[in-house]
Amino acid sequence: MKNAPLLSAVVIPVFISVAWLSGRPGVSLPAPVGLQQGAQSTVAEQSSHAKAAVCTISRGPNALWQLAQCCSRSLAGNSDCREYDAKDEYIILKDNAPTKPEAYLIIPTKRVSGIEDPQIFRQPFLDFWQDAWQVSHKYPGQPASRTALAINSVHGRTQNQLHIHISCIKPEVSKTLASRDHEIGMDGAQPITLELPPHGNPYRVVKVTGLTGKNSPWEVIQSMPGVKRHMAEQSIAVVRSLKAGEYYVLDTYSHGTDWGAAEELLDETCKPTELAQR
Repeated sequence: MKNAPLLSAVVIPVFISVAWLSGRPGVSLPAPVGLQQGAQSTVAEQSSHAKAAVCTISRGPNALWQLAQCCSRSLAGNSDCREYDAKDEYIILKDNAPTKPEAYLIIPTKRVSGIEDPQIFRQPFLDFWQDAWQVSHKYPGQPASRTALAINSVHGRTQNQLHIHISCIKPEVSKTLASRDHEIGMDGAQPITLELPPHGNPYRVVKVTGLTGKNSPWEVIQSMPGVKRHMAEQSIAVVRSLKAGEYYVLDTYSHGTDWGAAEELLDETCKPTELAQR
């Protein structure tokens, strides 16, 4: 299924509602707040500098790009800005969709369109999955065994700025992966294919021992048949395996009625369940 559109900025008091794309007027962007190169800023650290700052977010596929610029200028620019990392060029944004209370996004502050953009193979974007995993300790702050990351294909997204979803894995997906763990190897050229909940879409799965450099999921899926010339159709998820420090990398693709949206594997409510507690 195609993702529901991400949402829209409203004027004071700043709040992102289900209409980021509605085109409601805002107020001018805040003036940049000084931040040393390489520093990481949090909401608390910037709030005293720009308490009244708000941003204009227009409707359409560039809303996340505008929010990335807004949050990097001042985390007080929008109530859903969470962190800004100047060194690694990303912001953390709370996804304000009512159905996603425990969902966050990592978004580059440089223009990077998405999974199809060649810049993903260069630093700092090559290691974005590791950055997202580190951030997940705080946002949403769930145990590693419950955490999951995902990026949708060009057909399964509504925004044209790269963003990785950070939330929880659906318990039934976690259970399926655990039950087939002994079959999942580390050779990207020989993944196993699993049909996973909730829609039975096919995913090619391998294991990696890290998320940086050659273990970056961007690189890992390059070994899978048919990927290199069709990156725009790919959609990736990352889930911790049964072994600490080891991860499953899952790749699906847009075809037929499947939009290529690995976000479908995420439980963006992080709701406690019997499976999740095991």
